[in-house]
Amino acid sequence: MGRYRLIIVLSFVCSMPGFAICLPDAEVQLLAKGYPVEAVSGLTQVTSLADAYCTQAKYIGYLQPFMGDIAGYKVGFTSIAGQQRFNIPSPATGVLLQGMMLNGDAEIPLNFGYRTLIEPDFMVTIADERIMQAKNARETLSYVSSIHPFVEVVAMRLAEQEPVTGNSLVAINIAATNAVIGPAITVIDSDAFYQKIPRLIARFTDQNNNLVQETDASALMGHPMEVLFWLVQEFKTRGIALKAGQKISLGATGKLFPLASETQHYRYEFIGLTEKPVAVTVSLLQPEDRTNNE
Repeated sequence: MGRYRLIIVLSFVCSMPGFAICLPDAEVQLLAKGYPVEAVSGLTQVTSLADAYCTQAKYIGYLQPFMGDIAGYKVGFTSIAGQQRFNIPSPATGVLLQGMMLNGDAEIPLNFGYRTLIEPDFMVTIADERIMQAKNARETLSYVSSIHPFVEVVAMRLAEQEPVTGNSLVAINIAATNAVIGPAITVIDSDAFYQKIPRLIARFTDQNNNLVQETDASALMGHPMEVLFWLVQEFKTRGIALKAGQKISLGATGKLFPLASETQHYRYEFIGLTEKPVAVTVSLLQPEDRTNNE
């Protein structure tokens, strides 16, 4: 997959019924040029989800020369409350590029982008492209090799005065920036394992071991595999197929949090699927702190 694949997707999206405005190439190129440190505006022109996906495909095409090929996808707006808040009619998807992916404990400079936030998420790795044949959420698990605690550290990029809507966020790829992937939990293809997944505890703590947030995986449409099945069905309508090895973010297990201006450290762990918790850490550092650690 690469630019050619994105051109096909772009052509499909732009021909969807009700298509109105896909931002012109020159405007989208300017959006991508400042990624992820410059504020963007003018996205009020994107008035439908079809417009947003068409713009997103162009945006990704301009990012790929320096961010690499498609490594996976992300799903956002999975809750009814989130859809209402951002005035978007359904969940939506973004693209994860190779240059965004960080494996294991990560250190990221605090000044990496504009309007930065951190979000504890839930990720899976696709084992087999036959997942596109799954007929329900339970069947999707048969084509997943692993589950990961996953933290998105994003630059939202929308200027302070720019309205924040689902369509504007989808147009800029749901703000995908840094994808910190924790250790793999090997999937067991059994009903018992499937039933344990939504009861998994997702715990997010800071450098002082203070609890920032604790939820369970049922926050993801009742069961994370329901999100994955939604994605399979959605991609079928858009002519996209999931591939073995791709990483899929199934969304936030709770809230997302603005980053402070000082150095900070976070730990995110999954409890309940394995004998011991599985965790990943993320450190947001001032430039001088990064220098001292190197």
